[in-house]
Amino acid sequence: MPRVAIDLLGGDAGPEVVADAIASYLDAPGDDRAELCVVGPAERARELLGARGIDLDATGHRVLHAQVCVPMTATSHDTLALLREREDVSSAVGIGAVRDGIADAFISIGHTGATVAASVLGLGRLPGMGRPGLAVELPSARGPVVLVDCGAAPFATEHDLMRFAACGLAYAQARGVADPTVGLLSIGSERGKGDRLRKATDVALEERFADQYVGAVEGHDLVGQSPADVVVVDGFTGNVAVKSMEGALRWSVAAMSKVYDDPEPAQGVLRTSHFLSGGVLLGVPGAVVVGHGASARDEIVACIHRAVQLLDGAVVDRLRRSLAGFASLDARGEPESE
Repeated sequence: MPRVAIDLLGGDAGPEVVADAIASYLDAPGDDRAELCVVGPAERARELLGARGIDLDATGHRVLHAQVCVPMTATSHDTLALLREREDVSSAVGIGAVRDGIADAFISIGHTGATVAASVLGLGRLPGMGRPGLAVELPSARGPVVLVDCGAAPFATEHDLMRFAACGLAYAQARGVADPTVGLLSIGSERGKGDRLRKATDVALEERFADQYVGAVEGHDLVGQSPADVVVVDGFTGNVAVKSMEGALRWSVAAMSKVYDDPEPAQGVLRTSHFLSGGVLLGVPGAVVVGHGASARDEIVACIHRAVQLLDGAVVDRLRRSLAGFASLDARGEPESE
C-alpha cells in the first residue's frame, strides 16, 4: 500500500480544506486507499479529522508533527532561513518522511518555493539534474500536454531546459505516451524567434532530441492542437502561462454557467481539468506533488491520486535513466564539465 504524506498547513484556505480533502478521500468507496501521513500540529490534526468522522489512530493512518509552515508571503531568503533554523516546518517534515522511508510521496498546497527548497535540501537532486522543474498536465484539444517548468526554476538556463525536456519526455512515457515529442514555448514557431534563452535552447534541443523535437510552439498551442506532448519553458514564463489559463478557464465556466439553466456540466469541466490536480516536481529522488495554494477539496483529493500515480509509474526511476549522460550543473545553471 502506498504511503502518502500530506501537508495540513500552508494553503490559502487554511488546514480545514485539507482536512475536508483527507476525509473525502478516506470515505470514498474502494479498498485501494493509500495510507496517509498527515503533517501538521498533532492535536490540531486529530481534532480536525475527528470532527469529520476520521479517527486517524484507529484507522492506521499517521500524524507527523509539524508546528509551523512557511508563510505564502515569505521571500526565498526567508524561506531558506526558516527551513535551516527550524526542524518542525511542515514542508521539511514531509520531505524528511520521504527521505527516511516513512512515506513514499509528499503533497503540499503551501508555499511552492518552500516545498522545492525542502525537497532539494532533504532529498538532493538526481545525477545530472540542475534546478528541479515543476510539471503540470494541461488539458489540450488533442490530449494532455506536459508543461515543464511552471514555477520551480524562474531563472533557468538553456542547460536547465534541456534537462526539463529529458524529464518531461520520461514523465509523458510514464503517463502512457508511447513516443512523446517535445517543443519549446516561445513567441512564434519560426526558427530564430525569441530572446537569448529561447534561441540557445532551440539549438540545443535540436542537437540532443532531433527525432523528438518539433521546434518552438506558441501559447495558444498549449491548450489547442499542440504539436508537442511535452513543452519546456523557464519557470517564470511557465507560471504566468498556467495562471493565465486558470483565469481564462474559470471565466469561461462562469460565463457558461450564466447562459445555461444547469451550470453543472460547465463546472464539471473545471473540476476535471488535469492541471488543477497538482504539479509534479521532476529532478529529485522522491515523489513530490505541489498543489495550487487556492486548491479546493476535490483538487487536493486529485493531488493524492496524482501522487499514487507517480509511485505506480515508477517515475523517479524513469527520470534517473533519462538524465544519464547529462553533466552536473553549478549554482548558475551552467555545466560543471562537458
